[in-house]
Amino acid sequence: MHYTLPSRAIINILLPDIDDWIGDAIAAFSPLVSADPFDPRMKTIFTLLISSGDLRLSAPLSSTGISDRTRRRIHSRSGVIDAAVSLLLCLVSGRPASAKIVAADTGGGSSPEFIVDLSLAGGGFLRIGIPLEFFRAFMGIPVDPSDPMSVEREIASFFVGHRSCFPRVGSLVDCLSPRELEELFHLLRLRGLLSSYQTVLLLRAFPDKADRIESALPASLVREGRELVASRRLFINRRDLAGGVYSLEDAVFRLLNEPEPPGPLRPFRGLRAVISSLRLRRSLPEGDFWSFCASMAASGELYEAIGLCGERTSRIAFSGAPDYFSDALRACVSSRASIELLSADPGGIGAQESLEARIRFASALRRARVRRISRGRADIAFLLSRLERAADFDTLLVESGWFRVATALKGVAFETRRRFLEGIALPARYLIEDMLDGTINPDILHDESGIRAAGDTLADRILELVESGAIRFSA
Repeated sequence: MHYTLPSRAIINILLPDIDDWIGDAIAAFSPLVSADPFDPRMKTIFTLLISSGDLRLSAPLSSTGISDRTRRRIHSRSGVIDAAVSLLLCLVSGRPASAKIVAADTGGGSSPEFIVDLSLAGGGFLRIGIPLEFFRAFMGIPVDPSDPMSVEREIASFFVGHRSCFPRVGSLVDCLSPRELEELFHLLRLRGLLSSYQTVLLLRAFPDKADRIESALPASLVREGRELVASRRLFINRRDLAGGVYSLEDAVFRLLNEPEPPGPLRPFRGLRAVISSLRLRRSLPEGDFWSFCASMAASGELYEAIGLCGERTSRIAFSGAPDYFSDALRACVSSRASIELLSADPGGIGAQESLEARIRFASALRRARVRRISRGRADIAFLLSRLERAADFDTLLVESGWFRVATALKGVAFETRRRFLEGIALPARYLIEDMLDGTINPDILHDESGIRAAGDTLADRILELVESGAIRFSA
């Protein structure tokens, strides 16, 4: 059911962790569909009111055929999702937003243009109504009310972008409660991701939010930062502020992508899983899987990928292969092996199993190509030289973090470093440049082994991203 992933993403924003608090398993998600003008079977449970600036939207949750116990659990737990939805809307859109659960009767308002249904294992189903303006306001995507499939494609494209849900500190300050903001800063400090100097930059970058920010920080940390600036007579300019804010956004992004997002960031867990699934499915080659595989037969990469995946996965991936791929396969393996690899009956293999096998095989093909391109070399300087697109540089930056990238760049030649930095957008480039010339973090000394370790880690990350299709090497 991979086609329901866009609707799953929407559910994980508007009803996060719903399967945990309704007391009933969700058996199936519907795709996004146009809302019916009226369905007399449905009974409204509550309405989710969403606010952002002058925008006001209503998303009613209704049901039919559910048990009284499930309905009571929904009512009793509905109050816990307000803060979670506010956080997720903020992460998705980068704009401050708030959400509030109200009684079924909202006193009018426009009807939702789209719906998603959730079938419950215990019987009955839930239905969430989604206003058309939701997609425009929080994802910035074009919406055709008469074509839900096009909306699903736009949702998928939105979330597979490598900067989707990259946090904006200013919006988080507005969206999180004082307690949650204090907890977030505490988590950053525990992991060494928030320094006293950064607190000064944060306070100066958002003067209109300074009181709210300072009240969520330890007074000693703020005082230490101000004393540092005064004792070193530091002049803080706009470049410093931009870099400081980005460093904190990058730090929050690291927390979001921990195995279990901690504290107030926990609601992102479900949406992150959906985003990972969307990106995995997009990792299949653009165009035709079969032509991608066949093109690597003559070079030997197809043969090598079979060895990397194993016969079982390869056999499932090759089920239903067209004749031209079968010919290409026979050119690189024995006749007996080709018969075995093409023996799987497509009718006996589920769509999901086939898709997963092809994703794994496409990854193995890229790994085989990487091995041939690198010819045994996996040092960071060589791998960086194989990247050309600015989008690939930025993907590597987001996935690895600016500090690791900057540390690794200390070990590469000036020309390779210059070329990489030209592909990095501001303000991240400010941070990396200033760290390389010692303007920021002057007290951090990296010895040769530390720089080499950072380079090795970054090299491994490049290879992982190439194998997943997120970035690509030049020919």
